[in-house]
Amino acid sequence: MDLQLDFEGRVALVTGAGSGMGRAYAQMLASRGARVVVNDINGAAAAATVEAIEEAGGQAVADAHDICVDAAKIVQSAIDNYGSLAIVINNAGIVRFGLFAEQDPATWWRTFDIHVRGTVEISRYAWPHLASSGSGRLINTASTGMLPGANRSSYGAAKGAIWGLGNSLFEEGREAGIQVSTILPASWTPMTESSFDVAEVRDTMRDLMPPDAVAAFVTWLAHQDTTVFGQSFQISGNAANRTALAATPRITAARSTPEAWVEAGTNLIADAPMTPYKTSGESLRNELVFHNPALAEILSTNSVSIRAK
Repeated sequence: MDLQLDFEGRVALVTGAGSGMGRAYAQMLASRGARVVVNDINGAAAAATVEAIEEAGGQAVADAHDICVDAAKIVQSAIDNYGSLAIVINNAGIVRFGLFAEQDPATWWRTFDIHVRGTVEISRYAWPHLASSGSGRLINTASTGMLPGANRSSYGAAKGAIWGLGNSLFEEGREAGIQVSTILPASWTPMTESSFDVAEVRDTMRDLMPPDAVAAFVTWLAHQDTTVFGQSFQISGNAANRTALAATPRITAARSTPEAWVEAGTNLIADAPMTPYKTSGESLRNELVFHNPALAEILSTNSVSIRAK
């Protein structure tokens, strides 16, 4: 039997915890001893999650504030009720399908804001509390939906922004004593149960990719003794992998003219072996060395960074 991870004395905030993966996160953290602020704009759903946690012997409090405009109040709920905050899981989100050229702008921006503004604002107000906890954990939710796909441009743009945010906060968090990670989860939830027409796909997600499986991974990431962090992790069922930006070998044009790229440019979209980049400095280093191989030795002992002006 696995040794149960102990969250005694830890306070967690989970957004979008009224249903789906958010509810699974809140319940699993509470089952291991964490006290949980269950946030969901649907107050009845948040209360239902709290009731389930309390019936199982855990501690939780419901919060129905809007993450886009009342993030400070949501974080303060943790402080007022439990006196501290050590774990934040930014999970809340919606998806509204529609072609970019046809979708109502207000709908497009509402989807984007719930994901991005909500994540940014909760993280902003939680940051000092996570730092003062001595072992803060900030887990943000991106998605493979940021990859090419029609009819969901606001969702894809938002998830890409969250992925980029996590990459930057990883570095800043490490200095502050906060472990920042990004997850790209997939599971059977109210958001996905009507998204697939093929019965076998629905059955696979329902039977082999339940929210509890993702919650197990996220709970492990959130534990104070876990040392794996700072990357983007794709998780579904009992399997996970690390995801990263990757690049094909560079294609060189014969001259710096638009006409030279007529021939060379077609090779940019051909399949080729990919090199992953973990940081922006690593990507910049490879680019510089490509143009000036003499820099390889110099940069082997010197990091490359972009200095703020």
